[in-house]
Amino acid sequence: MLLDNPADNPCFGCGPHHPHGLRLAFTREGDEVVCTHTPRSTDIGWPGLFHTGLHFSVLYEVSYWGAWELSGAVMNSFGPSTFDQQRLPRTGQPFTARAKVAERSTDGVRIHAWSANHEGKPCATLDTSWRFPSRARMEQAGLKLPEYILRDMKP
Repeated sequence: MLLDNPADNPCFGCGPHHPHGLRLAFTREGDEVVCTHTPRSTDIGWPGLFHTGLHFSVLYEVSYWGAWELSGAVMNSFGPSTFDQQRLPRTGQPFTARAKVAERSTDGVRIHAWSANHEGKPCATLDTSWRFPSRARMEQAGLKLPEYILRDMKP
């Protein structure tokens, strides 16, 4: 099932109409959120290899969508715990990133994400921690978030 992503989402990673973005899309498969992405030839670090920072961005995005979808609430990250990269996906070839809840607490969730190239070989892992934000905290930070994000936040 493709996860709902509003057309006006301005995000570089998952905004469906961002002119220069990755335009990532996500599905839910059981207790995982999944994203398959094919890097463009311009998304390189070294020739033919997906840029490390963009690879991290895909893992971070699938982690965010995993935290949101699998907890049922918008989450705010308070830092990646680990990022371990074994290999980079190749441009022009699809790879898959997945995320699942590794641990739940009263404050939020810890998400484990990983990616594999088109041959199924592991590429990287990312562990992140997420907590439930409040509307007041977002406003205090000066963030102007769209209503579809704010509607489920606690005051």
